[in-house]
Order: sequence, then C-alpha cells, then structure tokens
Amino acid sequence: MRLSTSTSILYQNKRFGRFYQVEDSIRLCAESGFRHVDVNFYDQGLEGNPLARDGWEQWVDGLRQQAEACGITIFQTHAFCYRTAESTDFTIDRPWFEERIRRSITASRMLGAEWTVIHPADFSRDPEYSAEKCKAFNCEYWKPFVELGVRCGVGIAFENMFQSGFKQRYCSEVDEIISLADSFHEELVGICWDTGHGALSGQDQGEAIRKIGKRLKAMHVNDNHALPKQDEHLMPFYGIIDWLAIMEALKDIGYSHDFAYELKQATQTLPPELCGEMLRFLYDLGMNLMERAAMCEN
Repeated sequence: MRLSTSTSILYQNKRFGRFYQVEDSIRLCAESGFRHVDVNFYDQGLEGNPLARDGWEQWVDGLRQQAEACGITIFQTHAFCYRTAESTDFTIDRPWFEERIRRSITASRMLGAEWTVIHPADFSRDPEYSAEKCKAFNCEYWKPFVELGVRCGVGIAFENMFQSGFKQRYCSEVDEIISLADSFHEELVGICWDTGHGALSGQDQGEAIRKIGKRLKAMHVNDNHALPKQDEHLMPFYGIIDWLAIMEALKDIGYSHDFAYELKQATQTLPPELCGEMLRFLYDLGMNLMERAAMCEN
C-alpha cells in the first residue's frame, strides 16, 4: 500500500484568492515527503484549464517530466467527470464532456498511471429510483470508455457515490458498485472506495472493503461528520470515521494500491506560507495510519 495524495490538495485557496498550478502541487508534495500523487483531471479539465485547451498533450508530457524530476510516481488519476446534476442531463454539451474524459484516460497512460477513477451516473434526479435502470444505463454508457482504457492499458475504477440528503443515488451502496464493476467482465475494471462517501451513506466500511476485496484498485481518503449533503473532505480523525476498522479491512484483503488523500479542504483557507507545513503534517498522519495497518492482526 502506497501513501499518496490528490494534486487537488493544493488547488484553490479561497480565503487568500490563490490558485495553484498542478505543477506547484506536485513540487510541494514532493518537498513534503510524498513520493506518489493522484493527478486530478477534474480540476485540470475545467474550462480554461490545461486539459480543456489545445496543446494538452504537450502539457501532460511536461507534467510527466516534472514528476520524474521530483521523484514522484503516478499510479492513479481522477478522470474528468460529470457532477450529479450533469450525469443524466442530455441538454448539456455531452460530446465536450466526453472528450475531456477520453483525454483523461489518454493522459493517464502518458503519465504511467495504472488506474483512473470515474463517477458512475447516479440518477439522483429521478422521481423513482431503479437500480436496474441505473445499472443498464451505466453498463452501456461507459462501455466505450472501458474499451479505450483497455487499449491504453489504463484501468477504470468506478467510485462509490453517497446518498444526497438521504435520497438514493446509484452506487452509494457497496453491492451496487460491485455489481456494476463485475458486469464488465474485464480485469481493467475495478472500484475506487471513497471513505467520505462511505460515511455519508452509512456503510459499514470495514465490511464494505472486505466485500469489494480484490476489486479495490484505488482509494479516496477523507473524513466527515456524516451530515446530509456535507461531503466535507476532512483529514482522517477529524470526523466520525473508524479508521482502525478501515485499516484492518485493507490489511485483510491485501490491498497494495494507493492510499490516496482527497483533502482539498485542508489548505483552502490556510495562509499560503503554511501550506507546506500542513502537507508535512498530512504526510506524517498518513504514515501513522499505514503503520497502524501493519500492526493490525487478522
């Protein structure tokens, strides 16, 4: 298991009005001890950002070179994705959304990543929930993206969603995301478990991780207080999640991929000169969790 962090850990400082380039995030994470990062292509695929511009391939190649120079390895990425309202809204410019998802998969290959994370369409706007309808749509819709991933040698890891104000969303239940991943019958399709989403959906996360087993290919690590619609992305131990139970389960299934922070909130309001100190603290916190996993007994 590798300690990692999303590049979104340094993206926007809301209080001080500062944006960090992904290159800044990689450099500062490396200086703070991290040796692995998860490149967040959602941030980078927003309008005006590098993945959404001409010449994006050159930008990705420069990113690869910088990561290598910093001693950083990239095993997982987060693809550009639909937000909840967009996932089943066919009035938006879906070809442009899909182009950025395809770019994310291709860029992941260029960076040497093994897996990229994708949000399934969750159908939260439907007046009547049907897991069967949701699964059928997702299996058909994501098929060409899975095929692109196979051609690139990049796995697609579907991420668990969370219930929105106690309203059902597809793949907020562990059995649903397992069923979706298994339906592709493809080794390069797996699951990303987001611990914050698991808490918001009231999942027994140790049990869920054990159910997922070898399908688990990526993680998003964050905490929250399990309040409706409050995906807080807090640091571990700053919410209600039982981290020992999660680490025990990860050890039990022999998880050997990225234990990747998704903690944009950790630096969003800090004075910029303190962000490096925060990253160093988060590195130490992650290593402590990894040590706890090593000490867990079966």
